[in-house]
Amino acid sequence: MKIKFTTLSIALSIATIGMTASCKKDNALAPNLEEQSFSKRAVTPPSTIGGTVNFTAAGTKGYLKTIATGTYGARNFHQGTVADQVDTTQWKNPASTYYYDLINNDGGTSSSYDFQFSGTANASLTVNTAKYNLYYVNTAFDAVTAVTVGTLISTGTAGSNSLNGTGNPTSAGWYIYNLSNHIMSSYSPRTYIVENKTTKTKWKLRLNSVYKDETPNASVAATNFPFMSFDYKKLN
Repeated sequence: MKIKFTTLSIALSIATIGMTASCKKDNALAPNLEEQSFSKRAVTPPSTIGGTVNFTAAGTKGYLKTIATGTYGARNFHQGTVADQVDTTQWKNPASTYYYDLINNDGGTSSSYDFQFSGTANASLTVNTAKYNLYYVNTAFDAVTAVTVGTLISTGTAGSNSLNGTGNPTSAGWYIYNLSNHIMSSYSPRTYIVENKTTKTKWKLRLNSVYKDETPNASVAATNFPFMSFDYKKLN
């Protein structure tokens, strides 16, 4: 697989944990997905448990997996332009921001999305705050229901959780950055609740990994990112 990203680097500030990444891309300009034709073709999740189907939205690669009835997992989700000639399942020019459409189970655009991934390794989750509130709970994904009460994230963003190996239960972030080996991992148990401000419709969301196939390609400073893996289910 052709690698496009270089090792993550860390910048610490006095008040908050700041994290930056040095990303080498074949094109210095991030692709503008809004300029691409975007078809609102909804991806139909496979009816068979364990079944998969590729995403179909313009500029989107990866696939959707049926984990259980009504529970779906996005795997290797990423967006960009120009298919890689060595590995056509990925883009030559990854986008700096990925957009996802829950209703259509597919990629979105900056003008039509429910949540996005951006920032360090595209790992920061941000809901479309014009439509949704974002909450977190320290509860396993399977145990979260429509009546589960979460902690509101006023910014609508969940990024870095901590720099230690165990994670911080009071941090809104989902990923732990290990300073010793420069590997990112998911804090557990952590589930997010995405709630529509108008209809009060809720989804639960679990973020799993930034690495392709959910596995770092090296024990130190893995480079096969950002390929987002996350699970979700509509609650009501």
